[in-house]
Amino acid sequence: MNPLSAPLGLARALNGSSRRLVLCRSAGLGNRSPVRVAAARMSTQGETATVLEPPQQTWEAAHANNPAFAVARELPPPKSHKREIGIFVVVAAVTWGLGSVIAFNYQRMTSTPVTAALFTARHNEGVREAFGGQLSFTSAFPWISGDISHLKGVVDVEFDVVGSKEVRGHLVLKSRRITSNQNGEWKTIEFYVETPEGHRIDCS
Repeated sequence: MNPLSAPLGLARALNGSSRRLVLCRSAGLGNRSPVRVAAARMSTQGETATVLEPPQQTWEAAHANNPAFAVARELPPPKSHKREIGIFVVVAAVTWGLGSVIAFNYQRMTSTPVTAALFTARHNEGVREAFGGQLSFTSAFPWISGDISHLKGVVDVEFDVVGSKEVRGHLVLKSRRITSNQNGEWKTIEFYVETPEGHRIDCS
């Protein structure tokens, strides 16, 4: 059989009267979905044109045996992460700031000037009469206001205290280094414990 006979016969058939070609089913596995095909009129006066419309894919058609689903479906819009990133930056900044404040306060609480001032006030006779023995911080993590800088030669702190009589007071310590040497002499400017009535007990 001549291999050119089939195409020639098909060409003769198409060059005859007008015909309509309809594709009824699309290739694939499982349930076959109908595909609408625009009819193309076959005539001897013009060229044949066949227009295929893409199938309407549904989410039920999403399976591994239907590669046309990945091609025909519309891609979802890209998700923006600006809100999540903004929240993360704010939380990180707040956490870092709070951690820094706690760390500096703990450094002041355990510093030599604060512990020495508390020890000296605890053994002061006037403080013992007003507050009782065992003068200490009002909590396990008290807030120490002020600044301690050995480099600048400045100690300026104050914090709340409480004694065995459950009387609360306020300790104030202000001292300056009077020499340029970091290991030089210090001068106490103010050092007292204030009672709830406003009376200041000198501890210097």
